[in-house]
Amino acid sequence: MSSKETVRLNFEFPREEYPYLKMMCAAKGMTFRQLATNLLFEAIEEYEDKALGKEARKRLKEMDSKNTISFDKATKEAGWKDSDKI
Repeated sequence: MSSKETVRLNFEFPREEYPYLKMMCAAKGMTFRQLATNLLFEAIEEYEDKALGKEARKRLKEMDSKNTISFDKATKEAGWKDSDKI
């Protein structure tokens, strides 16, 4: 990635934990940058999954049963063939 596509992150880390961090990176065969990037991406994905799940639950609660249709009817209206169904 070019420097235009990234930002630099700086933060303080407890000195007494640093040796364990180095050992963990070595055990995983990763640089600190790789480990930190992977962990941050995982945290972002988890946050997004929770946010999407929360929104889905909210919308499901708001749905009126009179406004719902069956899966078969929805697939027909979408123009799916039987082979296109999940």
